[in-house]
Amino acid sequence: MITNPGAKYDAEGVGGILNIVTIDNRGVEGYTVTLSGSARNTGVGGSVYGTVKKNKLTVTGNYNYSLNNSPKNYNSVLREDYTGKTRLTTDNTNDYDGSFQYSNLEASYEIDTLRLLSMSFGLYGGGNDTKGDGFTQMTTDAGLPVYKYVARNKSDGSWYSIRGNIDYQRMFSVKDRMLTFSYKINTEPESSDSYAYYSDMEIPDEWKQRLALENRRSDGETNTTEHTFQTDYTTPLGKMHTLETGAKYIIRNNVSENNVSLAQGGTDDYTYNEKKSSHYEHLNNILALYGGYSFKYKTLSAKAGLRYEYTSQEVNYLVGTGSDFNSYLSDWVPSASMGLKIGQTQNLSLGYNMRIWRPSIYFLNPYVDDSNPSAISYGNSELKSEKSHAFNLSYSNFTAKLSVNLSLRHSFNNNSIENYSFIKDGILNSTYANIGKSRTTGMSAYVNWNASPKTRIYVNASGNYSDYRSPSQNLKNNGWYGFAYGGAQHTFPLDIRLSLNLMGSTPYISIQGRGSSYYDYGLSLNRSFIDKRLTLSAFAYNFLKKYTDYSNSISSASFLQNTNSSYSRMRYGFSVSYRIGELKASVKKAARTINNDDVKGGGSSEGGGGEN
Repeated sequence: MITNPGAKYDAEGVGGILNIVTIDNRGVEGYTVTLSGSARNTGVGGSVYGTVKKNKLTVTGNYNYSLNNSPKNYNSVLREDYTGKTRLTTDNTNDYDGSFQYSNLEASYEIDTLRLLSMSFGLYGGGNDTKGDGFTQMTTDAGLPVYKYVARNKSDGSWYSIRGNIDYQRMFSVKDRMLTFSYKINTEPESSDSYAYYSDMEIPDEWKQRLALENRRSDGETNTTEHTFQTDYTTPLGKMHTLETGAKYIIRNNVSENNVSLAQGGTDDYTYNEKKSSHYEHLNNILALYGGYSFKYKTLSAKAGLRYEYTSQEVNYLVGTGSDFNSYLSDWVPSASMGLKIGQTQNLSLGYNMRIWRPSIYFLNPYVDDSNPSAISYGNSELKSEKSHAFNLSYSNFTAKLSVNLSLRHSFNNNSIENYSFIKDGILNSTYANIGKSRTTGMSAYVNWNASPKTRIYVNASGNYSDYRSPSQNLKNNGWYGFAYGGAQHTFPLDIRLSLNLMGSTPYISIQGRGSSYYDYGLSLNRSFIDKRLTLSAFAYNFLKKYTDYSNSISSASFLQNTNSSYSRMRYGFSVSYRIGELKASVKKAARTINNDDVKGGGSSEGGGGEN
């Protein structure tokens, strides 16, 4: 585990790199195929995995597909507007059906002992169908009615992430000297077709123009497409010194198009509305050059690096309000680390790195989502990249019986991208801006104990104290946050394997609010038959209570909003898998490849469309 990546990685947001190299010198040829299927209380799924090896060529691939039919979920909102002296309540019910698929194909070809060609292609994503009903009403502080209406929503959508990369690795007669060339393409198309209907309206004239309750249809598409080219060169200088250098070029194109049509008088006669529609393009060209130096003498090691990044941005508004503009940024990104090996199994390291986070299309998109007229949201196309600085001290001890990793970390950020809300003309507005100043100090711990040849116990936990401030918005918040994940695995007679997992967190905080704590738990039981070719499994998660309740609040000097949600996290079912073939070979991968991890924020894809 590289806990302090060098200049090659720092600006891309990589916090740690797990690099596992598997070498199989037996020259085994053949194939292996594993077929799996599962059934749950919320749906079904299936998968296939296979590997084939022919001489110097090895290919492996897998495909997973699942359907998910979630129980209804509920949420209620209470908002108090101190300026307008009003109180708003909303009660919603939602139904959700979705599908999810995941596939990956990898191949490697060993041209000779010094040259390796590897490639991969993959996708994940799915579709969803959502229906919702809600009742909204506003009253004065004295309880007198202001307005009320019923809203019904339905939407169909899809989201995918499709990626492919190819790497050429060239080794030399000089040990550890290496040259790589890499190319990667990634695209994330997302589409949605949504409708909003309003009925049972009692709206006074002064609110009709503000709320604009007209049946509406929104046909939207967003996509981020990346082309990345990268080269890396590493060479030793004697026995104690190593130099590395490289270059990277990213072409990242963000596109968003939302076409809105309105139907007056409660009809289905929709007419395109250009004022509410938008078509937006945001093109980034990012050039990065880096150099690094590392030193190793006996038990002491050190590394230092510097990365230069040049970014050009071009923003175009094809439909909607906004002015086209260009911007150009230059950033220097330093990094440094030291390591000390204590004995054969213990390590101590100290490091500093800087990261650059660029806003995603979901943060940038200026389209105004007013499907909920009392609470609208939109992005900010003028967002800047945020920069964070982090210091890390870690200790690790890995033995066959016990593995421990402890880390102490402090980070700060003076221009963080924050989601914030405010009241304007009685309507809640939510958007993003570089308004945050944050300070976080925390500690994390990972412990793995092999209590016996048949028992394993592990814990992964962290705790942070964070301070968030926004002088421009007069916002501040601070507090503790803790997270823990752990479990135990035991093998009983007859090769029956039991796994127990627990996960939970304390209430989280943000610059404008806080949310409730939560916990998850689950257990699974499996056994293999027929020389471990056939495996049967049963599992259950959050099985003691069908619905789980969550709450969060946001506030400012002018308002307070509390949201309470209830949705089902209960899952139980069984799965079966069968393996054909005995091939043990694996795809070899280049030691250096492309990892673009500099984008902050996501959209619907974060929620998923199904589950395995």
